[in-house]
Amino acid sequence: MAGRLEKDAGLYWNLSRHDERVQDQSHWAGSARWPREKWIEYGEFNAGLFERFLKGHASAEGLGSQTALDWGCGGGANMRALCRRFLRVIGVDISRPTLEECARQLSRCGCSSFRTVLCDATRPQGVLEAVGRDAVDLFFSVAVFQHFPSKAYTKDVLDVAAALLRKGGHGLVQVRYFDGSEKLRQKESDYAGNVIYMTSFTTEEFSALLAGAGFTLLASERDLDGLNEHHEYFFFRK
Repeated sequence: MAGRLEKDAGLYWNLSRHDERVQDQSHWAGSARWPREKWIEYGEFNAGLFERFLKGHASAEGLGSQTALDWGCGGGANMRALCRRFLRVIGVDISRPTLEECARQLSRCGCSSFRTVLCDATRPQGVLEAVGRDAVDLFFSVAVFQHFPSKAYTKDVLDVAAALLRKGGHGLVQVRYFDGSEKLRQKESDYAGNVIYMTSFTTEEFSALLAGAGFTLLASERDLDGLNEHHEYFFFRK
């Protein structure tokens, strides 16, 4: 079943080529919820959260000479903000049309120190082959893990993240936290119908996945964006 859901995830997000609803969900600049000014503000807010966690639990020294990787980069709002802070930024996504849109927007913003990597939705390990081990200093992912097809898939991505990160590197990942409701219960079928609330975790669950991948959890906080969407942010170190 998991293999089928992963394939369905790839098919769904590739609809961004022509489906305005999926473009909106993928954070394309100018799509329904994302007039350009709001798109820019969104990326700056998320990158600012990383800086806040870093200031509270680590050191920002040398940030401008480091490499960040944005897993599930969508239309590039977060990548734009990361490009302002890091020497190099890598954007990963399972949708080719969305990656193409991301590159268009970043180029329009004057960003040049970035590359994009297409991830086969059924094989996240391919990103490690494309980028290399111990190649990045920050693993960053916001508004993505909640759309993953399964908890097992989440484990696979975190294992890839652990291999990508240099020792001492950091990660900031946002997930949807499970509140016990039927709405947020883990879905096992119909990816397209359940994509928005597909996967969620208790704090303990996700903390255990991080530990299993070899990460040290430094902090976790909920609802920092004030959207009442059950978002929890985990800041960790390899």
